[in-house]
Amino acid sequence: MKTICKYFYNIVIELIKNILFYIKKSPYIFSPVFIIGCGRSGTTILGSTLSHHPKLKYLNERRDLWHRSYPEFDIWNKKNKNSKLYADEKDIIFKQNHVLHRLLFREQVLGNAKILLEKLPINNFRLRFLEKSFPNARYIYLTRNGLEVSASIEKSIQKGDWVRNQDLLKSYNIENSDQNKGIWEWKLSIDQSDHFFKSIDRGRLKHLSYKDFIDSPAEIIKDIFNFLELDYTEDWINKISKNIKRKNPEIKTVADKSLYLIGGDILNQTINNKYTPF
Repeated sequence: MKTICKYFYNIVIELIKNILFYIKKSPYIFSPVFIIGCGRSGTTILGSTLSHHPKLKYLNERRDLWHRSYPEFDIWNKKNKNSKLYADEKDIIFKQNHVLHRLLFREQVLGNAKILLEKLPINNFRLRFLEKSFPNARYIYLTRNGLEVSASIEKSIQKGDWVRNQDLLKSYNIENSDQNKGIWEWKLSIDQSDHFFKSIDRGRLKHLSYKDFIDSPAEIIKDIFNFLELDYTEDWINKISKNIKRKNPEIKTVADKSLYLIGGDILNQTINNKYTPF
């Protein structure tokens, strides 16, 4: 009985949302902005901080919207035997893309927002798909010291929170340790974003490092809002940034030298806070 009630409740909610969307949408322009960064890079604190702006509608890992339009993108569902981690322009299907656009635009309109801001780390592996599907999109690209990211991923793995495509690891013939899983996830993710952002118009991209964000949050937030052409006051910026601080100590070196071999030049650049995609 509860299942039936929930089913009809969801139908009613969808109907109401669609009615409100079509009533309200005419003055709005769909304006998507994607936060891009490897999981555990600080995208959550960045997104939640930016979400305080009243003209932003923030979607924090709303996988449900993506999976309603592209079920094959659900890599977390073990029953989905044909799931896709990577996606590019060849994976765009017009009818499904129309559904995705409508769902995202609906969130912006119902949020009375000028901009739709989305954070979904899996999009690191779907940047070509995003670019073709949302040609007017802008990007906020957050990078972090790869040793810190991989250490955080390693902790997640040890807690059982790690659902990834194991074929990625098999293809590189590496030791299947939690430490190596962590550095390889970071490496594969940043390679994708580094290659992509070297190829797009810089005017559509704002790159920042986690270290700069933590060390000077007010300045970084103002820089981002200027990039998005959103108004703010100094007092308000100071208010929303005052609690941003580093929770764990910086990691500058580790004993396992194989991590540096896997990470390569980009790893050293992020450790020294010198990385840029330009």
